[in-house]
Amino acid sequence: MACIFAFFYYITLHSVLCPARATAQSPHKKNRKLPVAHLEHGTPQAEQMEVTARRTTQRLSDVPAPMTAISGQTLHNFDILDMKSIMNMVPNAVVPTDPQNINTYINIRGIRQVDNNADPNFGVYRNGIYDGGLRTNLGPQVDVARVEVNPGPQTGLYGRDAVGGAVNMVYAAPEQKTGGYLTGSYGNYGRGELQGAINVPLSRHFALRLTGWYIDQPRGALYNATLHEYEDRYRQQGLRLGAKWTPNDNLSLTWMAEYGDVHGPSLAGYAPNGVANLIQSGAAETPGVVYRDTPDRSHNHQLYLSQDLTYRSRWGTFQWLSAYRDYHLDSVEDGDRTDLSASSYPLTLQNQFVRHENTRNYYTELLWSSPRNRRLTFMAGASYFHEYFSFQQIYNTKIDLSLLQGMWGNIACDALQGDPTCSAIPGGGFPNTGLQAISEYAPGPGSGIGTQSWSGFVSSTFHITPSLSLTATARYTHDRKTLSYNQYNNPVNASGRAIAALFGDVYPDMSLNDTAAYGNWSPSAELNYHPFHNVNLYALYSNGFRAGGFSTTTTTPSLIQYGEETATNYELGGRTQWLGGRLGVNASLFYMTQKHLLLDEADPRAPAAFSFYYLANVGSARTYGAELSAQLMLTRWWSLSGNVGWLHARMAGGQSYGSYVAGQSLPDTRTWTTNIRSEMAYPITPTYNLLFNANWHHEAGGVLDITNVPWHSLDRLDLTLGMAWKKNQLVVFANNAFNNRVVDYALTDGMDILTAPATYGVRFTAAF
Repeated sequence: MACIFAFFYYITLHSVLCPARATAQSPHKKNRKLPVAHLEHGTPQAEQMEVTARRTTQRLSDVPAPMTAISGQTLHNFDILDMKSIMNMVPNAVVPTDPQNINTYINIRGIRQVDNNADPNFGVYRNGIYDGGLRTNLGPQVDVARVEVNPGPQTGLYGRDAVGGAVNMVYAAPEQKTGGYLTGSYGNYGRGELQGAINVPLSRHFALRLTGWYIDQPRGALYNATLHEYEDRYRQQGLRLGAKWTPNDNLSLTWMAEYGDVHGPSLAGYAPNGVANLIQSGAAETPGVVYRDTPDRSHNHQLYLSQDLTYRSRWGTFQWLSAYRDYHLDSVEDGDRTDLSASSYPLTLQNQFVRHENTRNYYTELLWSSPRNRRLTFMAGASYFHEYFSFQQIYNTKIDLSLLQGMWGNIACDALQGDPTCSAIPGGGFPNTGLQAISEYAPGPGSGIGTQSWSGFVSSTFHITPSLSLTATARYTHDRKTLSYNQYNNPVNASGRAIAALFGDVYPDMSLNDTAAYGNWSPSAELNYHPFHNVNLYALYSNGFRAGGFSTTTTTPSLIQYGEETATNYELGGRTQWLGGRLGVNASLFYMTQKHLLLDEADPRAPAAFSFYYLANVGSARTYGAELSAQLMLTRWWSLSGNVGWLHARMAGGQSYGSYVAGQSLPDTRTWTTNIRSEMAYPITPTYNLLFNANWHHEAGGVLDITNVPWHSLDRLDLTLGMAWKKNQLVVFANNAFNNRVVDYALTDGMDILTAPATYGVRFTAAF
């Protein structure tokens, strides 16, 4: 590896000092042998955006795969900053709300992340550089050039975690011109937003771009009547600095540094029928009012650094990609989900849940692509990923033993330990020691998961004829994971020993160290055929791999380790252009199987009332699906886009909580997803344009979890109306205009999390 790094630095120095000997013409500027769509002069064209879906630059209409690309202009038109709204524009993709605000759950084609501490089910990339690993908590997506979504198993080209797909956020890059923009908005709930960017060239070869954002919403739709504050209030801010150095046409270096800080809810949900506790809550909660005596708050901050060194020569294109991420999370939530004190009733447990986490990872990858104007082309790469995820989970529990004498105490022991005589407690029965307090560290300081991953791939494309090509790709991945886990009970005072004995079976003292290794070959094949200049047909075979790991939701050592998951996909599709290129219509059909699927299993150690579980590879699944998308450029000032996705995603086998699940729908997966949008900038005069944008999103079918709880249909309409003049815009907006809200996530203790409410306001943008 050190020799390869030295080679990259050699060619960098050689290109800077001896530019005259570098290749005069970039391979990307040479004529391709394959036919391309005809472009009518002066006519707006559909799907002409340049993308990197196959890890090389090509027009969207030429991509031989079911890719969705969303422009930064579209995101700006609808003021879309969050990944959930972005993925609403992708067929067969949904983002269920994370109830604890610590992860981004992207479900693509039924492949989901089953647990917080399991590896993600999708590969996250920034500017083509891997940014995944544990705790993929994606903040605001500001100053974005485009978002690329590649659905289905992508392990061959993208590698780690891309079992369900790969998502690449491409940010606006530094350019050789001075400019920028500033956007401010104000809306209901007191929400204020300020974001902007400035681009400054410092020389002919070096430019900087600084992006910043500040978003503050002091009120929300969920009011805590006990603490007189809004559960869903939040504040987020950040800075991104990009730098690009291009000493000549063949060499470029791009650096990026980003820091983000987010304060938000740790649990913005309500319990319509009370919360599972040893007793039920006395106050009925509604979608607008809850009762908690502990603030449900979360704070995370993240530093991200990346580098892209690209060198082009007559031997092809060489890239060295690297990234570093340092992510911290601190949160507290009302563990008993009520405002009841420990002395309210004999069986009341007052609980506060505290979480401390830190993720640090480093990624580096070397890529080589042969010149593209050859009949036989190659791409090869090698990558290394290192991560350490440290975490603490502290349950601060109180119970009043003076209320647990005689019958009530025996009932509590029977519920927690299956011991109706309380024999585990010294002396038997509950001593009258009043208020007891204990902190259960499950896990405590020193706990963490380490990951080392190596992978390498080779991809080759053979152009059989000018219109027919075959691509074969193979990647080998090797993951090595280590677990350190420390768990113990810490009575707050001497009298806390009684409650420590009570919870001794649930949170036993333990110290565990474990190691596991996983290896996988992921082959893929792609047949691409251009029968006509406007028709691009493809057939795909691909595999996905997600490494195993450790289930930290159980305290039974033998149940902690679980194995890898795999997915295999078969797909037929096509991308077409009509009406002189103004209409693009794309369709695909696919069949996918999943093996060794992770499912929840009830933890045999913990009482059923605690809803403890562990993860086991006991399932398999089969998914049939179809996707249809279209883009129509009606005029220079009006475009229509739409897509629809259908999934028949079912368990093929397995058992969860003692029940066989074959035939059940895959959880957190929609049967139908539809998205239609219209973007219009009508020229009233040569100076003024009327802006009107509408986006309709529909989801139907599916279940929320493995117990087949129905997922209600969702319809969401976003609207903007305003005026543009010169480089300025002033619009009014209404998101989720009809305030259609459905349960988006359901917890086993009775908590429901709803989709976002209606928001509206005014927004002004000035560009220069």
